[in-house]
Amino acid sequence: MTQTRNRAGALLAVVALAALLAAPVPAPAQTVSPFDYDVPVSTSEQARLGVTFNYAGQGTDVQTCDGSANILARRFYNSLPFAYDVTLNGVGATRRTPADKQKNSYNAIAEAGVRKYFSPEGDFFYSVDSRLTADNDFDRPAIEATPGAGYGRFITVTTLAKAVRIEDFLLKENVIKGRLSKATMIELAQLIERQNEFQSEYGERYKVQWFEAMEEVIARAGMFTHEGLGAAGSLRMDEVLFQERINERFIGWDARAGLRLEVLNPYKNIDREDPSFSGRLRYSRPVGWESQFDANVQYVTPFTGDFGVNVYTLTATLNYLYELSNRIDFTASNIFTARRFDPDLQTQLNEQVRAGFLFYLENQVNLNITAQASKIRGQDIGQGLYLGLEYRLR
Repeated sequence: MTQTRNRAGALLAVVALAALLAAPVPAPAQTVSPFDYDVPVSTSEQARLGVTFNYAGQGTDVQTCDGSANILARRFYNSLPFAYDVTLNGVGATRRTPADKQKNSYNAIAEAGVRKYFSPEGDFFYSVDSRLTADNDFDRPAIEATPGAGYGRFITVTTLAKAVRIEDFLLKENVIKGRLSKATMIELAQLIERQNEFQSEYGERYKVQWFEAMEEVIARAGMFTHEGLGAAGSLRMDEVLFQERINERFIGWDARAGLRLEVLNPYKNIDREDPSFSGRLRYSRPVGWESQFDANVQYVTPFTGDFGVNVYTLTATLNYLYELSNRIDFTASNIFTARRFDPDLQTQLNEQVRAGFLFYLENQVNLNITAQASKIRGQDIGQGLYLGLEYRLR
């Protein structure tokens, strides 16, 4: 297992180094950092759909007819008294079997978490997390719920990242004289955050008033080279806000302990699992304006005589993203899982490493190229390569 981890770690390190070496030379230092931004309400959402298909035949015979579709959707909301996050991840596939029959399969996981803070100014909260899993091998969906309590907060600083991208473009077009001050950048980001407010008030032509409000912020700072944004500045601003994909930026951490309850078992002839202790630690941090690091560790063990290290599930997930340019992202992830179902059985270990590139094409279309290596204890290393087109719904 140690040798496998070393190989996986070496593979990830090599790809990460290649991505870093390919990065462009940074512009003059920013006056603002992700940690300067703090707002009472922050939101983010994303959704994308991916499709792959492979067909081959000869005459009237179908030799290959394989395809898959996947959807990923996330929404995050944080305010002083209340926060929630929702994730949907689903995949459906069809493949031609050696018996010349089509076999269809699907898997979908929906997760939702709600946190209510004891005090709007504090970080202690009570929470309810839920998870629904549907699979073609199940008799019915599996449902679990985890009420609990914890400490910590997350905020999204994506709008400040958009303001930084706008500033970079305005500098390249010589629309502004130099870097904007920290106060101006934060005010610009807060205006970007109010997009829905402008849209509700001004309707379909809200962009005119929205852009004018942002132009006024820069004008008050006295940073325009000429009279205002002009055609070049307006086009660049529109490009950042409506055409480019700015990856979500999160800051924060939280720790939560709770009681995991299996509400509905996916198999009709199997009893529900015993209530379990569930502990979770999450951490997110941007690294400059080009990178994002996320970590999630979860530990579950039943409230029985096997509590602790006799029966448990431990999952650790690490995600890293680096923006090579406004059109190319490098992504890497590592998922480690340790499961012990019985004190008399050996712990099952599974590690999965992924690294790849995401290319943002025109008309909301992405090209995703990802390599994967996985190792299950007692089995050979598995490898895979995914190449697919994805459509950004949001």
